[in-house]
Amino acid sequence: MVDEIKLGQAQHRGIRADELLNNSLLQETFQYLEKRYLEAWRSTKVLQTVEREKLWQAIQILGIIQEHLKGHVTNGRIAAEDLRRLSAESQRKKS
Repeated sequence: MVDEIKLGQAQHRGIRADELLNNSLLQETFQYLEKRYLEAWRSTKVLQTVEREKLWQAIQILGIIQEHLKGHVTNGRIAAEDLRRLSAESQRKKS
């Protein structure tokens, strides 16, 4: 029962993460921020090493956020499949 609850939570989180990744406003926001960070990074002067590094880190963080959400989507799909398998096993045992 506990496993089913955890799997259900993972499935729900996966669904929510998928909704976020497919949300046009969020996609637009990621694209906008990446473009702005890259423009700012390219326009830094030679001696602005610290600023350039911070901008580069910001760009990397955007990717990390997206990958983290994709991980929840994958885990949610796996959890959904595990729940289907558990339900099928439970039905077989009742028969």
